[in-house]
Amino acid sequence: MSYRTFSVLTVALTLGLATASFARADDTPAPATNSAEAREKEANASFVAAMEAATRGGSDVRLLGQATLKLPDGFVFVPRAEANRLMRAYGNSAGGDTFAGLIMPADPSEPWFITADFEKAGYVKDEEAKNWDVDGLLKNAQDGTEAGNADRVARGFHKIRVDGWVEKPIYDAKEHRLVYSLLLKPYDAAPDAGGSVNYQTYALGREGYFSLDLVTSTASIEQYKDRARTILASLDYDRGKRYEEFVASTDHIAEYGIAALVGGIAAKKLGLLALAALGFAKFGGALVAFAKPIGVGVVALLAGVGRFFGRKKP
Repeated sequence: MSYRTFSVLTVALTLGLATASFARADDTPAPATNSAEAREKEANASFVAAMEAATRGGSDVRLLGQATLKLPDGFVFVPRAEANRLMRAYGNSAGGDTFAGLIMPADPSEPWFITADFEKAGYVKDEEAKNWDVDGLLKNAQDGTEAGNADRVARGFHKIRVDGWVEKPIYDAKEHRLVYSLLLKPYDAAPDAGGSVNYQTYALGREGYFSLDLVTSTASIEQYKDRARTILASLDYDRGKRYEEFVASTDHIAEYGIAALVGGIAAKKLGLLALAALGFAKFGGALVAFAKPIGVGVVALLAGVGRFFGRKKP
């Protein structure tokens, strides 16, 4: 079941929406339903609920009392409750308080999706970005991912590895935006095997940071990475929540600096990307479902995506 057969929404669902629950404490999978029929019924219902609740481009989306996403045309936002239900319906973890929602393409031919999270870690100092060791950051991400493999295996997932940079870290000190991309592969994959790309973008604020992570395949990253940058540029912190409004005498300072967003914290966030890495790696990098094939009912629903987004909501 490749992307050429079904839309990106199918891919996102069957991948389990893996990225949306990387580093949360609430990472216990929801109990399985009693039958395949019951699972399909819930999958169908959760998809319909997500589409009905979705906001289309051209609208403002409030994000966790911290910022506003000026959703551009061509994008669709699924809010937290409905996105969580989608994850549970497809056997993934339920999102925690950091999860804001999912961003998907309005065009079902585009194979990508973006997760949005806000980590209320405090003010993250960015001095390290002036002289950071890019090779050292990569090594930290690789070591952290390797250390987490034992836990992944214990939880029934496959081991993964970080193969290198797709895009080295770039920090905009004026806008307080960080962008980088890592290539993930199954642990025992051949050097020339395809993989999953986690294109990570961060927007620093006074009380923490938004993480906006695009997931796609190695074959698609160059074509679609601008989607992540577009969303990053479309996020504006509320007055009083902006990075430059930090007050040293009263505000909480994060226990780590910006380098941890590339090295240490990044390694934790790669936890459930095992699902996406394996799914994207099959069949030469085509977007392929890693989880069990979805039911006919969901496929039928996907045929009507245009009807959901082609009409105005009352």
